[in-house]
Amino acid sequence: MYLRNGKIGIFDLASKEIGEEEFAEGSTWEKMSSISIADDLASEHGEDSLILGTGVLTGSFVPASCAGIVRGRNDADGRPRLMPIMGFAGFELKLSGFDFIVIKGVAERPGYLWIRDGMIDVVNAEELRPLDSWARTDKVRTDQGDPKIQVIAGGAWCDSKHPQSQAIVDYWGGDDKSGIGAELGKKNLVAIAFRGMGELELAEPEGHFEDAILLMREHVVKLGENHGLASYSDVADRGDFKKLLHRNVGCYGCPFPCRSYLKIAEDPAELRLVAKEPGYLHYDIPALREAFEVGLDAKDATVALMKCAKAGAEARTVLRWASEISPKVTMGSVDEVLADPADAKRSRVEHPPGNFEASFGDEDTYRACLGMGLCPRYWAKAGFDMLQIGSFAQDTLGRTVPTDDS
Repeated sequence: MYLRNGKIGIFDLASKEIGEEEFAEGSTWEKMSSISIADDLASEHGEDSLILGTGVLTGSFVPASCAGIVRGRNDADGRPRLMPIMGFAGFELKLSGFDFIVIKGVAERPGYLWIRDGMIDVVNAEELRPLDSWARTDKVRTDQGDPKIQVIAGGAWCDSKHPQSQAIVDYWGGDDKSGIGAELGKKNLVAIAFRGMGELELAEPEGHFEDAILLMREHVVKLGENHGLASYSDVADRGDFKKLLHRNVGCYGCPFPCRSYLKIAEDPAELRLVAKEPGYLHYDIPALREAFEVGLDAKDATVALMKCAKAGAEARTVLRWASEISPKVTMGSVDEVLADPADAKRSRVEHPPGNFEASFGDEDTYRACLGMGLCPRYWAKAGFDMLQIGSFAQDTLGRTVPTDDS
């Protein structure tokens, strides 16, 4: 099976039993969507299951083919919680040996799920519970001896199962806008860690590579000069933001990055890259916009989003609640909100605007793009055409794939 491992991993946290199912790709593009497959797995294994998966094109040479997903139980509106996984995490997940992973039950003790080389284990790690999400990520990587391990970590807000918590991917917040962080807490997981060392096969690797390069060049000409997050939103087109800008960072296979790294405790012109840099990677447009609207400058906005990421709290909501304490938000009011996730005054369910979800004007296009393993933010800007991408992918898969309408 091209671009697939052919395997679904099923792990029961309560019994620590692992099972496997053979993965069979769908017969149409709609049935091949990672979102559709995750929905089917939830129906089979229980709606309280947490499901990780990747798209058919995740890890291919198609531009910005970086996306994976995490699907959780239904929210209060009856809609499944859905979190895109960007950066390099989706690609690493696909190379871990599984196409999808179903996490069932609740762990007896706090721990993290460790996925690699076609194996899944739960590591008891009560010592991680007092740590913030950044420290959890560091500890997992240190314990397993690999700094390239991808970590989806929780924080204090996730542990408390707060509806406005967010799971953090490799230190940075912005992927989770649906409360997947609370799902980690409900399963007594402090983190999910995975490392990809596998290989993927393509039907026509040389032709696929050449076609992808041509497509990428076409996009680069069309999109013009890249300015990181400022190329996607005017929220980053501010003088104080630009003064702190160190570099722009792309996800796997992205030629037009939407992530801007700001340094706040070191000269942004310092080119030295170290393991722990004094700054933050911005790509959460709704949270950054909220920070500016409540009166923070770029430096304080960066500090505030960093604090929220460490706590595993959804940043836009925290900033809105901080503004209820004081119209002009300060670090003190942010800290006051973050300090007590159990505060009844701030336990109501909010629905912050989507980050990547808002890329397209309609949800169906967003789900079609993400379900194939492609970054919606990039493809909304480059121009997503299902017929064009489908034709491109068919050469990669070595077969014709119809739509449900065909």
